[in-house]
Amino acid sequence: MTRVPYVPKFRHLFKILFRIQDGRAAEGLWLEGTWLHEQGDDEGALMAFNHARLLDRKFGGAYYNYAALTEKHQGKSPQAMKAWRDYLAMAEEDSRQPRETIDKIRRHLEDLQREKE
Repeated sequence: MTRVPYVPKFRHLFKILFRIQDGRAAEGLWLEGTWLHEQGDDEGALMAFNHARLLDRKFGGAYYNYAALTEKHQGKSPQAMKAWRDYLAMAEEDSRQPRETIDKIRRHLEDLQREKE
């Protein structure tokens, strides 16, 4: 079976282009990214999570999933560490993110930084 690359809906791209924030669209893209990941399309899932981050810059769930997939595919790379730092910055402002998760990711990022040294 040939996979068709993930392409976000035009209305999402339009909002991203003009920096229009839309929390509901971001949640929809997050759900779509989760579904794509479950189907084995991590590249499409990464793109969906990234677009969700652009539509709602305070949606920690999209940042978390983006960081987790980035680390899964790129290992302990600078991009993965930046994605985790971005998640932590957003999670502090997103009441939907559990404090335990934030603390766990903070420790994880510290471990990654120590391993890089």
